[in-house]
Amino acid sequence: MKIRSILVTGIISIMITNASFAQKIAAGWVYTYSFDGNAYDVGPNRLHGQMIGGVEAASDRFGRENKALHFNGSDGFIRIPFSANQNLPVSNFAFTVWVYVDKYNDSPYWENLKTSNYSPIFCKTETATNFQYRFGASDKGFYFDGGEEGNSKGIYTSNGVTLMPGKWNMIAVSFNGYVAKYFLNGRLIACENVAAHFVSNNQPLIVGCDFPGQASYFAGKMDDFSIWDKFISEEEVKQIYAVQSKYPFNPPPITVPAVVQDEPVKPAVIENTTVVSTTTILQPADTSKQIKTTKTEIKPKDESVFDVKKGDKIVLKHVLFVQSKDDFLPESYAELDRLVATMNQHPQITIEVSGHTDNQGNRDLNLKLSEERAIKVKDYLVSRGIEAKRINVKGYGPDKPISANDTEEHRRLNRRVEFEIIQM
Repeated sequence: MKIRSILVTGIISIMITNASFAQKIAAGWVYTYSFDGNAYDVGPNRLHGQMIGGVEAASDRFGRENKALHFNGSDGFIRIPFSANQNLPVSNFAFTVWVYVDKYNDSPYWENLKTSNYSPIFCKTETATNFQYRFGASDKGFYFDGGEEGNSKGIYTSNGVTLMPGKWNMIAVSFNGYVAKYFLNGRLIACENVAAHFVSNNQPLIVGCDFPGQASYFAGKMDDFSIWDKFISEEEVKQIYAVQSKYPFNPPPITVPAVVQDEPVKPAVIENTTVVSTTTILQPADTSKQIKTTKTEIKPKDESVFDVKKGDKIVLKHVLFVQSKDDFLPESYAELDRLVATMNQHPQITIEVSGHTDNQGNRDLNLKLSEERAIKVKDYLVSRGIEAKRINVKGYGPDKPISANDTEEHRRLNRRVEFEIIQM
């Protein structure tokens, strides 16, 4: 038990560090695109892009539908407009992006690459000249190209490390004004001195397309594209990869304003809504008369959070695990994010996350597995910024069934993770 206690304490310490780290990193965002079926900037500046041509929603690296974007390789790209207030930096900047290359396209204009197989990731221009910088990958290496007074200053990594088609990879480049560092899946793969002085321009940022003489397009999927106005260190890139390869990035949900009816309406039961009627008494100049008006507000129930009060026990019905393991199935993240949103909305609450199993198999192993799954839920919450001290964990194994263990359907109900509000 002492070893187990040390292990749990270590995990909590690591996750607290990750949460603080995430806040530190986010502070440097210029633009951040989660590509959740759209090109919205979910960072602080809200410079939304426009999907043009063959760009559509796709599954991400966790198998979640509509959580990435697919580019068709022939006419699809994203155009992010120029912003005088938030133009991309020309020194001390970094970017990270997850990419899945379907195939490399034939692009004979990239003479410096010694290959015609090229996948453009982004460029800061929509013409063949006057670019601020561009970045892409080939079957020979990566290419980072900066414009210096109209002249190309290409930096080509020729060490043979590149993207393999048919696989998700995280690419990162970090530049401090003198040196560009290239990373693949959190690992430093190249470091190049940069003699160019990048020149800012008033061109849009184009994602998934480049213009080396004529348009060249990216074929594959992209996800979680972020640009910083600072140099990020090798250790920071490693941590970004460690977190993003394990947990999906989920921006806050969009809040839809309530619909207000100006005319009095008869209260009705409408599925997934709450009807609130307000009566106001107006006092006109003639005090012998009163005018009574009623305004009825139909508010959609907020399905992004749980409705909670102290003592509530709520089963996370859609948090599912690989059989006999503590690995989440892809469909689990929506409900986990709902719990994150609930705890953000109620910052005073403390919860107990408990794991439960059916009565099949070895009891001690079931107790261990149920605790590991509860810890896994806590780890996810902490990685999304929830304080570890607000979350207790407990594995009850088969000891607290909510149904008889006489049929498979009943046993399935007992295999669950739930949370209880213990302080509010």
